[in-house]
Amino acid sequence: MFTYLRSLFSNDLLIELSENKTSIKVFSSDVQYEDEPLIAIEKGAKGEVIKAIGIAAKRLQSNSTSVHNPFKHPRLLVADFFLAEKILQYGVKQVHQSRIRPAPRIIMHQLEKTEGGLTSIEDRVLRELALGAGAREVLVHMGDRINVLTDSFDTVKARSVAAK
Repeated sequence: MFTYLRSLFSNDLLIELSENKTSIKVFSSDVQYEDEPLIAIEKGAKGEVIKAIGIAAKRLQSNSTSVHNPFKHPRLLVADFFLAEKILQYGVKQVHQSRIRPAPRIIMHQLEKTEGGLTSIEDRVLRELALGAGAREVLVHMGDRINVLTDSFDTVKARSVAAK
């Protein structure tokens, strides 16, 4: 019931992932969040604390603060699930300027390292990342880029079902 109420305050989103850029776009809108997938972690007496996400994280690198790119790995797109999830949570929050935690429908589109298609493990990683970012429904898209101004979540989902 609460998920349904949260869905009333949510937008459908397209998340495009690559090693150098994370893009979160709202369907039928020009609202988007786009940044480098970087996260700054400071080690202190109370443990690790996230200090910055995105390009701002680059400027914070020091002895006590390390900067990570959880989407940089030679074989897979997602190298660190926990940090990747934090970046996506932050991005979803940026496109939903609401006091209520959103429950959007999300299309995940991996732009790199897709030769031969995604394995079931990679597909699950993308789904779990979206669910961790608050999604109530997730679609993993393979293929051409999606235009959020002309397409909708439902049209992409219908094309995906028809292709199977």
